[in-house]
Amino acid sequence: MTQVLDSTTPDTPATADDLAAAIHRVLAASPEPMTLSKIRSHLPSQLRADNLEDVLRRQVAANVLHQFPKYRSQHDRYWDRPMPVHIAALIKSTLEEGALAWSELRRKLPAYAQAQAETVLQELQARKELYTHPRTGRGGERFGVRPPDPKDYLRTELSDVINRLEKLGFNQSQIRAGALELLHDEEWKPDPPKATAPKQPREADETEVYLANKGQSPNEPAASQPSTNPTA
Repeated sequence: MTQVLDSTTPDTPATADDLAAAIHRVLAASPEPMTLSKIRSHLPSQLRADNLEDVLRRQVAANVLHQFPKYRSQHDRYWDRPMPVHIAALIKSTLEEGALAWSELRRKLPAYAQAQAETVLQELQARKELYTHPRTGRGGERFGVRPPDPKDYLRTELSDVINRLEKLGFNQSQIRAGALELLHDEEWKPDPPKATAPKQPREADETEVYLANKGQSPNEPAASQPSTNPTA
């Protein structure tokens, strides 16, 4: 939470420089952009001047501060960090609840952040600040702030295995006991995946060889033979 700044010189008239410095301290302590009213509420009382908006606009014009679109209020917001940093924070906070596919993540972001979100997401991945979670079923890759947990995938796979074995007559207690015994057996290893043999070319039959020698495709109809009957 952003703290209200205490004034160290209560009897000294405030200047524009004092106000600008205090604004920077308030925004630096904030995890997100702030509206003018919120900034004013966190300033020392002697700096809550009427010219606060003018100072903010001058700071934005000088590229010292950044102005952000309205969101959940009718007022512009200001921050000391640019839009990509704000979007990165939005992405991370959204993914705190759990990994999401890109389409789901994008829908949860504010409309003003969606255009740049994919680029920021890629930058977060490049900096190892986000983790890619393997796809499951028909779903695509998901993204999270924590590494993927094998247990999330084992739950689905084990449920399928248990359901199949129950159809063969085993109960869940037997299946669990057998699985644990295998997992504790140091010599047991899963079978390697079976290699798929490459398709062998099919040998041509006698008809195809005969037609090929005559220069005719097997799929073409046979050419009609001239009649040998004498005309009347």
